[in-house]
Amino acid sequence: MIHLPYLSALLISGPDAGAFLHAQLTADITALEEGQSTFAAYCSPRGQVFGLLLVGRQTEGYFLVGSAQLLPSILQRLRIYVLRAKVEIEQLAEVNVCGLLAANAGNSTGIQLVSEDVPLRYAIVPESAESDLAFEEWRFAELSHGVAWLDSHTTEKFIPQMLGYDQLGAVSFSKGCYPGQEIVARAHYLGKVKRKAHILEIEAYSNMENGSRLQIQYEDDAVSGTLIDSAPAGKENTLLFVITRVVEGKKPVSIDHEGHSYISATM
Repeated sequence: MIHLPYLSALLISGPDAGAFLHAQLTADITALEEGQSTFAAYCSPRGQVFGLLLVGRQTEGYFLVGSAQLLPSILQRLRIYVLRAKVEIEQLAEVNVCGLLAANAGNSTGIQLVSEDVPLRYAIVPESAESDLAFEEWRFAELSHGVAWLDSHTTEKFIPQMLGYDQLGAVSFSKGCYPGQEIVARAHYLGKVKRKAHILEIEAYSNMENGSRLQIQYEDDAVSGTLIDSAPAGKENTLLFVITRVVEGKKPVSIDHEGHSYISATM
């Protein structure tokens, strides 16, 4: 198991837990059978994503995994909307969220969460777990599959489609209302999403801060972008998850950041 300290977990239980989450999140929560999981987004009334969540239905209720930075504020916001619903929301402080390698998936005693749309398996375990040598590989795998959890620099700035969350199975366009649903649906049906997620690689190790502005240079064009997350790509390169204007049929030549120019690697 690979300890993922940037993630934490909630448990939402009670007779109305499923209906409550269904009305708050972008995914079809009521379609989940026990043991199933799905990615979902929690949005503001303007359709901007507070954070990505992995929601798993278990006997105890619904387990939610999300950014350790953002989950406390998401918990507070969810509690505002409980009203008379028979729902209990608990932050799970004495557990760890881990990534499971395929070879170890059958040996975990924790709650396992895996979405059908992304071949990554997560576990909520009661015991302490140490990061191992596969941590950087796991981060690379997450971003390669479009899983970007957001943090305090990137929350509440983009609608789900800009982040590619619809490609993770995190957005249902056939379910009922949820916060921001009208804006998210309008962008989907009118096709008016001018900025989208791009996964780029540079030939250098970089620890750029999430939320940084980048300039992406093409041979005869340049566009600006926002860095959402990054991860090591091998020993020297860095994978970048960037929101930028769509440039069809062209590959970037370089990525500029705060006076530094990085050569774009072939993806």
